[in-house]
Amino acid sequence: MAKAGESQGAGRVKHVPQRTCVACRRTDAKRGLIRLVRTPEGLAEVDLTGKRNGRGAYLCHTVSCWEVAIKRHALERALRVGPLSAENQRDLLAYIRGLDGAEDPRSDAHAVDMPPHDVRV
Repeated sequence: MAKAGESQGAGRVKHVPQRTCVACRRTDAKRGLIRLVRTPEGLAEVDLTGKRNGRGAYLCHTVSCWEVAIKRHALERALRVGPLSAENQRDLLAYIRGLDGAEDPRSDAHAVDMPPHDVRV
């Protein structure tokens, strides 16, 4: 343990919080995903700061993940809300489609319906 006034050393690696996309289950850095938050009214809204109060869920920057999360009700389960209104769903999809570069160039490697990784027992 470092004493008061001593530096922590240049080789120390900073901890990067990890989060999982609720649609494709890919793990990434917290800042690499988009956070959605449940409002008191039961709506899902994009949390641009990542610090809003309320239950949160994370999605990738790809349109396909957002479509899958809505279609399979993964977003509703993660946020623990009732069915999202059609208007709320439309607003969320409009948001992701409006982002520049929303379709990830790695989309072939990021297919949602990929078989699970080999698990060795």
